[in-house]
Amino acid sequence: MTKEIFIHCTSFETRLALVEDAVLQQIHIDRGEAPSLVGNIYKAKVHRVMPGMQSAFVDIGSERNAFIHIDDIYRANPSEKIADNLRDGQDLLVQVVKDPVNKKGALLTTDLSIATKYLVYRHGRKKLGISAKIKQKPERTRLNDLMDSMISTTELPESLTGHFILRSAAEGITASQLTQDINALLDIWRSMDSLRAKKSPVSLYQESQKFQRLITNMLDSGVDKITVDCAEFHEKLKGWCSHNSSAEKYSPELHTGKNNLFECYQIEDQINAALESDVSLSCGGDLVIEETEALSVIDVNTGSYLGDAIDQQTFLRVNLEAASESARQIKLRNLSGIIVIDFIDMAVAEHRRQVLSRLKREFAKDTTKTIISEFTELGLVQIARKRIRQSLSQILCEPCTCCKAKGIIKSEETLSYEILRELAKVDFNGAWTLVEIHASANIIHKLENKYTAQINQFKASADCDVKLCIESSISSDQFNIIPV
Repeated sequence: MTKEIFIHCTSFETRLALVEDAVLQQIHIDRGEAPSLVGNIYKAKVHRVMPGMQSAFVDIGSERNAFIHIDDIYRANPSEKIADNLRDGQDLLVQVVKDPVNKKGALLTTDLSIATKYLVYRHGRKKLGISAKIKQKPERTRLNDLMDSMISTTELPESLTGHFILRSAAEGITASQLTQDINALLDIWRSMDSLRAKKSPVSLYQESQKFQRLITNMLDSGVDKITVDCAEFHEKLKGWCSHNSSAEKYSPELHTGKNNLFECYQIEDQINAALESDVSLSCGGDLVIEETEALSVIDVNTGSYLGDAIDQQTFLRVNLEAASESARQIKLRNLSGIIVIDFIDMAVAEHRRQVLSRLKREFAKDTTKTIISEFTELGLVQIARKRIRQSLSQILCEPCTCCKAKGIIKSEETLSYEILRELAKVDFNGAWTLVEIHASANIIHKLENKYTAQINQFKASADCDVKLCIESSISSDQFNIIPV
């Protein structure tokens, strides 16, 4: 299995792709318009407390006010009233946990978190933690003793009231490495302290650049190669790798071919395919993926796959592949919120267990928090995936101006009937000698070819001529009737 990172840069856009055995797994796009706020820490001001919602709108200095719920206020009891914890105009130290999406502002928490290579500082934590991925008890004991020793001999700022978590990368760490990491984290905190005297809202801390953070996370999953097609970005990336302990073993390659890097490795085609609703499975089955603001739905079909016979084994094979591909599509398209997968009905309980196990395994390494339910009585699996940023379609697409994002428009037949009804309603009283009907070419042709008798009937009864006008500027589900 080969994992590669491809980075395509232009003056207006940077795209980063994670590819595994030539199959696109992740795509991240930065157009420099709205950088992610996730991880940023602010001294903010409470704009308005909403007692009925147990929430508050908070000014962090962005275009839209951010939002915080009482559940995300450290040390607040959910049974308490939010008005007992916050008041309008109050200064508040907050961190962004979710970017603004559509008309919704950023989501905040007061449980601040700052990560370095080996440590995570949690403002709401009261004792040392060690990653559960570090299994060996002697190593956990060694790290615990090492961390206790470091903390007891280090002068910590009074405002640093939380505690630390040792990450999985800390396994085997030396005392000098840990000291370096603690000092780096304390430098960040002291810098924040120096800014807190400023008038709110003010930014105290910004997460590392988006692509540096993404690359670091991808390298942790075991990447074999990094390729970039921009000489300037290539030099910056080499410098960053040489100074970053988790990336120093990598030497990014510069793609110098004439063709677009993403086109050379068929990434462009896979991005376009991720915007389509139909996804073919290698077994002959298919998925139909529909994304809406309320929820996303994935429908699994046998398609052309019939196996030796239509039986439970056939359904199992299709559903197992569908589980793997659904997980990949959800992560690739960055679908979030409520997601429902309608698998092919399986009568055997063990088969349902296998499909659910496959689905959970595929999400095991997903960095976005995901909750997967058991099969419902109707054979559905519900997934709740944390919404952190826009989906791929929200970044690359915009609502259709014709259908207003409904996905359907009125048929030509329906529009023709509406035009005829509107004509029948108009009382000309001999005041007009001509009426013009402006519509798209298809509608005009439909009226000319199918409804000539009805139009002639109107002409006779209203003593008025009718002119059919093709109007290219009018959308296919609209029309205008203009007396002349």
